[in-house]
Amino acid sequence: MNKILDFSTQIKEIIDEHAYKILIGLLLIAFSLGLVIILIMNQNSNDANNVATDYSEQSSVVASSSSSQSQSSASGELYIDVKGEVKHPGVYQIPSNSRVTDVIKEAGGFKADADEQNVNLAKVLNDQDVVVVNKKGAAGSSSFASSNNTSTGNSANNVKVNLNTADLNELQKLDRVGEKKAQKIIDYRNQHNGFHSIDEIKQVSGFGDKTFERLKDSLEV
Repeated sequence: MNKILDFSTQIKEIIDEHAYKILIGLLLIAFSLGLVIILIMNQNSNDANNVATDYSEQSSVVASSSSSQSQSSASGELYIDVKGEVKHPGVYQIPSNSRVTDVIKEAGGFKADADEQNVNLAKVLNDQDVVVVNKKGAAGSSSFASSNNTSTGNSANNVKVNLNTADLNELQKLDRVGEKKAQKIIDYRNQHNGFHSIDEIKQVSGFGDKTFERLKDSLEV
């Protein structure tokens, strides 16, 4: 019992002797813990701010993209395919309410042998229209093909394409016939001394029964 009392007395003396140091140590520990907590809270706050900033930037990009698309749509720009006897055939983007004369200028103007007399320069264009300019003296005439697959000018009068005399540009006036298919027709014609009937086109690669039914009213030999 006396030993326990002596030990307690010694502990109390040690605490009394070093109370100031113990207090300083506790304060340092408390300060360190507080600093760690503040740093953790600041880090979490920065992470939250970064997430909010990223989301805001993404939203701005999406909004900007949507705005650009809306402006492009509102501008009413047209895409027109120009073929044949112009200096620079191709697809051109032009303002709405433009006319054939405008897109011909965009394509560099007519070539020297273009059949200008049969081109309706005053025709108003719609999106996805096709303008084909033929050479002078070519069978048929230059045409304006609308995006709804109707034609104007001489095409509206059901002018037929002669499989034995039509050139590359004129053959492209046929519904859904591009440059590659038109060239196949010419190659077949050269190899077989011409076409003897319009249904012979079915012998050309890419021209089956369905295609023939669609084109037969526009063909002649």
